[in-house]
Amino acid sequence: MFKFRDMTIGRKVGLGFGVITLILMGVVLLTIQQVRTMEILTKRVVNLRTPTAHASLMMLNGINHSLASMRGWILLGDPKFKEERSIAWEEQINPSLKLMHELAPKWTDPINKTRLKSIEEEINIFKSDQQKIEAIAQTPENLPAQKILFDQAEPLEKSIVATVSKMIKLEIKNNLDPKSKRLIETLANIETTVSLALERADEFLLSGKEEFKKESLERWQQNTGHMQALKGNQNHLSKEQLKNFESLQSGLNQFGPLLEEIIRIRSGEKWNRANHWVQTEASPIAFRIKELLNEMTSAQETLLENDVAEISKRTHFLIVLLVVLFVSAALISGVLGANITRSITEPILDVCRVADELAHGNFKSKRLPVHSRNELGTLSHSFNQLLDRLREEKSKNKD
Repeated sequence: MFKFRDMTIGRKVGLGFGVITLILMGVVLLTIQQVRTMEILTKRVVNLRTPTAHASLMMLNGINHSLASMRGWILLGDPKFKEERSIAWEEQINPSLKLMHELAPKWTDPINKTRLKSIEEEINIFKSDQQKIEAIAQTPENLPAQKILFDQAEPLEKSIVATVSKMIKLEIKNNLDPKSKRLIETLANIETTVSLALERADEFLLSGKEEFKKESLERWQQNTGHMQALKGNQNHLSKEQLKNFESLQSGLNQFGPLLEEIIRIRSGEKWNRANHWVQTEASPIAFRIKELLNEMTSAQETLLENDVAEISKRTHFLIVLLVVLFVSAALISGVLGANITRSITEPILDVCRVADELAHGNFKSKRLPVHSRNELGTLSHSFNQLLDRLREEKSKNKD
């Protein structure tokens, strides 16, 4: 059976150093393991969680930047807004999407990968819609009511006014009796109501105020009444005036539907096609992208908090572990050192004590106890034999 006290001095010392070494190795290995785990978590925070949150924020800023620039282009038509929108895509949206694709394989939340796929699909649609809006914003087709007014209604109104002016001049030339004066007044009213109806329609087109719309329609109703009065005096018109009258009637028959179409388009939601597409297509898509980005950012923030909490937990655990191991190592080293020291020093001190007594002629000292079978036990046994031999020699000398 193994007995510590029977071990040689060399083995005891070796055992003591061996135990200390094993404790130190254990402490170092556990520390390395914990530090390695914290290093992995820290790298995940620095190289994955934070860049993902940054990419989400950069894309969100790019979406807002792009929308704001596009609205500026629609309102002002300044080319710098087109450049700003291009910069938003080149420096914010596209780089952030590329960064997310690079980080996606390392994501621990599979839902974020699904969100990224949805975001990419929405961004492609958003980009296409923005290009369509930008292309039409500063063209005549963007404002169909204004296009009708400039391309058709205004030229027709000028033609109508010119025809009425001819009829008035002919009537003044022919005679100026009371009937002619009433006819001239009616023609002047027709000219005025046509011009005012178009003018108020133009003001309604620019401002969208209902009062201009109402006044334009009222003027057109008045014009219809004046035309009825003119038709009642048709038999007083000369042949040349009748030709102009037919031209006037034809022009007014075309002018009325154009005026109504201008007011109808401006009263609807699609009077500005670019703005309408922004509200119904681009903005809703941007809102959906923002929702997905916010969900992704929220998920990343939660994972980031979990990683930070895990790092803090493991740091605390490592500190406690090191304290426990330090105290344990100190106790074990103290106990082991004390036992080794006592097992060596006590037999040697006993031998020294007996040797000192022998030096002073005291041969009646007690025999040394033999507690072990190592070098010290052999030394005690040999010293006891020496003591017995000296006692025998002293007895012979007395005889």
